[in-house]
Amino acid sequence: MPWLCGVSGCCVAPLLYGDGDEDKLSHGDQLEYRPIRKSTESRQEEEKSVKEGILLKQTSSFQRWKRRYFKLRGRTLYYAKDCKSLIFDEVDLSDASVAETSTKNINNSFTVITPFRKLMLCAESRKEMEDWITALKSVQKWETYEASQFNMEHFSGMHNWYACSHARPTFCNVCREALPGVTSHGLSCEVCKFKAHKRCAVRSTNNCKWTTLASIGNDIIEDEDGVSMPHQWLEGNLPVSAKCVVCDKNCGSVRRLQDWRCLWCKAIVHNSCREQMRKVCPLGQCRVSIIPPTALNSIDSDGFWKATSASCSSPLLVLVNSKSGDNQGVKFLRRFKQLLNPAQVFDLMNGGPELGLRLFQKFVTFRILVCGGDGSVGWVLSELDKLNLHKQCQLGVLPLGTGNDLARVLGWGGLCDDDAQLLQILEKLERATTKMLDRFLCGTVNDFVAEVGKAYERATENKVEADVMAKKVFSPVSVCVCVRVQCSEKCVMNNYFGIGLDAKISLEFNNKRDEHPKKCSSRTKNMMWYGVLGTKELVQKTYKNLEQRVQLECDGVPISLPSLQGLAVLNIPSYAGGINFWGGTKEDNNYGAPSFDDKKLEVVAVFGSMQMAMSRVINLQHHRIAQCRQVKITILGEEGVPVQVDGEAWIQPPGIVKIVHRNRAQMLTRDRAFESTLKSWEDKRKFDSDRDTRPRLNSQQSMEYLTEEECAQVQQLVSDSVNISRRIREAAKTHKLVEQELAHAVNATALVLTEAKLSSPESEFAEEEELRSTLSSLSSELHKLDDIHWICPLMQCSEEVRGIQRTGGNLSLTGSITMLICLCRTR
Repeated sequence: MPWLCGVSGCCVAPLLYGDGDEDKLSHGDQLEYRPIRKSTESRQEEEKSVKEGILLKQTSSFQRWKRRYFKLRGRTLYYAKDCKSLIFDEVDLSDASVAETSTKNINNSFTVITPFRKLMLCAESRKEMEDWITALKSVQKWETYEASQFNMEHFSGMHNWYACSHARPTFCNVCREALPGVTSHGLSCEVCKFKAHKRCAVRSTNNCKWTTLASIGNDIIEDEDGVSMPHQWLEGNLPVSAKCVVCDKNCGSVRRLQDWRCLWCKAIVHNSCREQMRKVCPLGQCRVSIIPPTALNSIDSDGFWKATSASCSSPLLVLVNSKSGDNQGVKFLRRFKQLLNPAQVFDLMNGGPELGLRLFQKFVTFRILVCGGDGSVGWVLSELDKLNLHKQCQLGVLPLGTGNDLARVLGWGGLCDDDAQLLQILEKLERATTKMLDRFLCGTVNDFVAEVGKAYERATENKVEADVMAKKVFSPVSVCVCVRVQCSEKCVMNNYFGIGLDAKISLEFNNKRDEHPKKCSSRTKNMMWYGVLGTKELVQKTYKNLEQRVQLECDGVPISLPSLQGLAVLNIPSYAGGINFWGGTKEDNNYGAPSFDDKKLEVVAVFGSMQMAMSRVINLQHHRIAQCRQVKITILGEEGVPVQVDGEAWIQPPGIVKIVHRNRAQMLTRDRAFESTLKSWEDKRKFDSDRDTRPRLNSQQSMEYLTEEECAQVQQLVSDSVNISRRIREAAKTHKLVEQELAHAVNATALVLTEAKLSSPESEFAEEEELRSTLSSLSSELHKLDDIHWICPLMQCSEEVRGIQRTGGNLSLTGSITMLICLCRTR
């Protein structure tokens, strides 16, 4: 038990860290020890509480976790066993820093680090963890914290720390000393990769990756073209294979902090070469998708940042569901912040999609990348409906969920779990084509007939009122008005609608996930649970007579149903994680090819869970019912039936369900044939560019890479070129050979002689036969150069030359001179 000291309202533990709840700083990080301070409730009432709640706290005894109640007031963090405790331990946050502890964030843990101690804490969810981190950072800057406000860390310039380890020598960017230890020995900023000791983090400057014009500060470049962004350099800790973009020599060191890299264009330079770099940053490979900080320079009247630069014609808004992908969405969140402007990357679990959409709504056109499952995509599309942004944005999908049916039909695959491929994904997104996705409104009319009947019975007591009621009810116009009043928008369907068996499986899975979230924490576990629940239905057959409980109309035509357990209404040709439930993708005699942009729906029968399982392996077509534009399903009886839309399930009471076309959304689709054609064209252009920039034959640098034999061959070629240069002049005088190619040859060979600084004895001749003999000698020497691998492509410069090389014949006068011209021009 702690004992009271002489200071009022304060007590000191008999040991340095009292009950073993505290963790000391590791060796090399600790500055000094200070005893725990205790405070009473009366002392805490002096300041208003910024945030309170239960957190798990790691103890020093076998790293056990204990529940503690925390209060953040002023610049002090208080904690005790529960909220009713009279005495609280306190932590001074004046010189504190906060870091995420787990890289994968599965346990949502974070650490509060002071010069004297550290507290490792754990929240129930990532959202709660981020709220605590934001609150702790806000009190350090004396900002007002609100849990629902926009995450201003995007614009604060503060580093977002997380504890990490490194596989190679790493140095602190604050004190420049090495980070000791093997695991979790230092902190790293998740955005800019700034490194720091735990003791040095609080002393680091707020110079994280720029987000707005104001964050650039005095480094901004202003000229006659306007405002431009310079490079943002970070020193040291470069990869092993780093090379300077100026001199193409190795950069970095494992012994000290040296050399630089740009956070935007990723250029790496020596300290001595940095001045030779162009001042304006080109933004690198992702420049098409980036909103440069110079574009965010003012705040609109509604309190949101306004982009004013016309240079970013189609920027990319990234919305990541951090819970998707086996809780690995955090990796994608961090990686996108490193590649783009952090202000254009948002976590859907921290404020939803509205914050990002409000930032981008000022652009004439922009693109959206949703990183998550089909539910995340539907969420974003619903927000686009509210803000009326469908005409100015195109939406792409990075599949991180369980089913990812929409991502499959858009060409992005069924799974992406490698954040190292994000740069290539961004390039493919820039080349994507746009297709329209039909979206259907699922409206319900609950107990409409029963309500009208009861109203009519009440009205029959008065004959006059009965006549008026009859006219209202049975008038065609009035019936439409009544239906419009009773019909409520339940949701919007993007993928598919199900009723009966498949909806019950989805409902049971959702309930299982809500009750036991840890049992459904990964894609593999989710698929396993779907299999278990589907197998259970093989025995139960809950809805084996569903055709007796529902009625189906397609485009106003009643459909007679066979014996079935469910109905599925499809908008896309992918169902329940990749099943082509329609049974094909091509047109036949009865139906057209299914598509998500034809304003049509495909209706299929669900006979049982075995049929659903078999559809994953083979195409079954005997369960097709109709292809139509509108669907009406009437639920009969007194009990509700489970329904599901895009995986979200509920029990629908008796009544009418209508599915009608609502609107269309622009979706970014991956066209692999177009990508292949474009890649071939780029490879050809790159090959031509390499030929234009190949080394000169007789330059000093090129000669250094030749063997002695190759060097002798080139020297012989130069000597023969000198002879032919002189003899061509004489031949031109004698035979008046004034062809343009001879003039080029004379000039080119003379230049060869000048650069090689070679001399040759003077020789003269007047006969054409002697000229041909010299050319034949030159031809022989040229053919010897075929064995030099980097010279051989240069010799294939004309169809005539290539033809002679294939047949082994001798070069003509024109052919020899043409080859000579080609070789000289490529110097």
